[in-house]
Amino acid sequence: MKEQQPSKNLSVGYFYNEPFQASCEPWLSRIREVFFAWPGVLSCRPAPEFTEEVRQRLFDDLRWCRSKGILLDTLFNCNCYGDLAISPDLADIVTNVLEEMGREEVFPEIVTTTSPFIATVIRQHFPDIRIRASVNLRVHGTIGFEAVTELFDEFYVSREHQREWPYIRHVAAWAKQHGKLLGMQVNSGCLRECPFQTFHDNLHGHNRIRQSEVGKQFDFSVFRCQTHYGRDKQYEDILRATWVRPEDVPLWEPYISVFKIATRRIANPGRILAAYASYNYDGNLLELLDPIHANCFAPYIIDNKSFPQDWATSGIGAACAENCTHCGRCTEVFRLVHKKTQG
Repeated sequence: MKEQQPSKNLSVGYFYNEPFQASCEPWLSRIREVFFAWPGVLSCRPAPEFTEEVRQRLFDDLRWCRSKGILLDTLFNCNCYGDLAISPDLADIVTNVLEEMGREEVFPEIVTTTSPFIATVIRQHFPDIRIRASVNLRVHGTIGFEAVTELFDEFYVSREHQREWPYIRHVAAWAKQHGKLLGMQVNSGCLRECPFQTFHDNLHGHNRIRQSEVGKQFDFSVFRCQTHYGRDKQYEDILRATWVRPEDVPLWEPYISVFKIATRRIANPGRILAAYASYNYDGNLLELLDPIHANCFAPYIIDNKSFPQDWATSGIGAACAENCTHCGRCTEVFRLVHKKTQG
């Protein structure tokens, strides 16, 4: 692959477990935006306890982003708002949060949401904000986009189909024709078409401690991927997921404007950012994914540098993985990349 000129197209999830500014500083030429949940707002990840110290750190880091020309994308992307889902109360919560952000000088350019109701409220009250349809809406194609063109300015492409080149070319042509921006998430570790995903995402709006306790009582885990790779040892399915290697991102750049990297609630977010910002990673691919499955595979790794050069364009792990017939092509690649660690 010829040398790639860097593009400013990464969307980075705000993280608390490493110094955010120091991790981002080397990659300012690559970071387009940062996405984050405001204190007290439910999103599709468990939030830390928003102490005054955590709150002030968030404000300082977001103001720093603004000073560096990084766009702000705040999230209202919880899948479940319960009885508030369509209510004046939820409308008030959204407008009050955005007004508070304005007072703190971090008013967002973008709001990402799963809720058509929230999109409607923002469109009515804050017409200058760009509204992005969350990847958690799981809209798979242009017929779905067309149904809500008046609500959303931007869309995430379907993770289930984003490795399929005819699909990517089709949605990109549609977006250009309709003046819409497209994004994609590049480091999802979820099972492709996970039957638990909507169920799992809904739970983020509820009491997760109780969920964990009840799960132990019934020997039940909402993390189907963890049991799939850990207990059931279905390792080869990691190749049939939806992630894209850092080295292969340039293949999508003619079609996609924003590449979302999940780093909000994950170990070593700086490592993930550096890999995608540099288009290069020499190590265990599993450590770039959210969720990370490295413990399920140990003492083996998925060696990112051992993939065939045509991995992203060969069709292996793309449309054929969606309706896998276990023909053996993934098995051949798996033998190349599945390696035991030394020591």
